[in-house]
Amino acid sequence: MKQTAVAIGTFDGVHRGHQRILAETRNLAAARGLESVAYTFDGPPRSFAGPEPVSLLLPPDAKRALLESWVDRVECASFPSVRDLEPAAFVDQVLVEHLASRLVVVGASFRFGRDRSGDATWLGTFAAGRGVDVRVLPPLYVAGAPVSSTRIREFLRAGDVEAAAELLGRPPILLGVVEAGDRIGRTLGFPTANLRMDPRVLVPGAGIYLAHAFRAGAASHALVYVGTRPTLLASVLRCEVHLLTPPEGDLHGTALEVRLLRRLRDDRRFPDLDALRHQMAEDLDQARMLAVSFPLPPRPPAG
Repeated sequence: MKQTAVAIGTFDGVHRGHQRILAETRNLAAARGLESVAYTFDGPPRSFAGPEPVSLLLPPDAKRALLESWVDRVECASFPSVRDLEPAAFVDQVLVEHLASRLVVVGASFRFGRDRSGDATWLGTFAAGRGVDVRVLPPLYVAGAPVSSTRIREFLRAGDVEAAAELLGRPPILLGVVEAGDRIGRTLGFPTANLRMDPRVLVPGAGIYLAHAFRAGAASHALVYVGTRPTLLASVLRCEVHLLTPPEGDLHGTALEVRLLRRLRDDRRFPDLDALRHQMAEDLDQARMLAVSFPLPPRPPAG
């Protein structure tokens, strides 16, 4: 087995702080002739510690795809399978025996082992006795606070996708498959694709967003609606995508990748469908005007 340099973390969202850890791992691995590995988990550890799961920032497949763009290999472990290991056992069984690690890179807040009893300082001391070098990176600060998945979730829940993008190093992503809707948007003159997403992934705060939308072989600016459609007295949360470049053919069953660029307005209830139609026309005009400031890029890896 080839010896490795290992970055350890949940890597939820693969944000800029994670990217710094991954870049350091990749660079040190190349300098030492090691294979670079991202060792991650099937969900945030806090999801297994309380009654309510922590919402993900990316579906697992999309997270893996982003990680693979940084390192040679991704190892995704089931967190319950390692949760009760003592810190020393984690080092011996996972890092040394399973991964053949000679170098480990973690963030300063890294904790591991039963009851989170191991920290980065302990890891450095203990791993040295096993021939493993440990690099501990300080937090990355943006706007006076450390970059974290928790901060990103807070921004997304508030609908501030631009602040979230600054921490992520890219626009927030929504991924899903177009499913049949009730065709209300088409009736109003604004056909939308109803997006079915992984229910574990955090949906941003209700409102109207300008976005880039990608599907196989095509890309378009888009308007994205997130909300419960209060004008229709509905209650189920929906994510609906209106492509500014009309698609050819039916989108039903098509996978869409949506990158949120700017929130245009809040969701709200209108007195009738005519008032809603008028507002949708204004939203479309605003989106077309803003689109020139957000040119379509080549599709980046996201899953």
